[in-house]
Amino acid sequence: MAHQTDPVSRPRFLIVDDDLAVLRALAFMVDTRGYDVLRCRNAGEAIAAVGEPFACLIIDQNLPDLPGIDLLAALRGHGVAAPAVIVTTGPSPTLRRQAAAAGAPIVEKPLLDEDLFVQIGRLLRAG
Repeated sequence: MAHQTDPVSRPRFLIVDDDLAVLRALAFMVDTRGYDVLRCRNAGEAIAAVGEPFACLIIDQNLPDLPGIDLLAALRGHGVAAPAVIVTTGPSPTLRRQAAAAGAPIVEKPLLDEDLFVQIGRLLRAG
């Protein structure tokens, strides 16, 4: 499921979303900004990618096998330290608190690519 070009010259983003149309759109937006993309449709695929270096993680909250915030915790537990963004619709106050505690901003769907990349830019500058 990975879209690869030259992993040496282009930092890689991990994008996890079970909606294929959203996954393709996110991957396109990231690719056009000069990043390589590893696309995953569920948490299991994302966890299987542990060990690869990522510049940033974009994780949908509503995955079929694990909530996105829990996937982020699992990835952190496996040593993945890349900055992360949680993508969702209508986040609950609990999710907002969990994401803030994890240092992961929430970008609400429908995505406006500028909102997403403003958050990603902040994360990459801070890291």
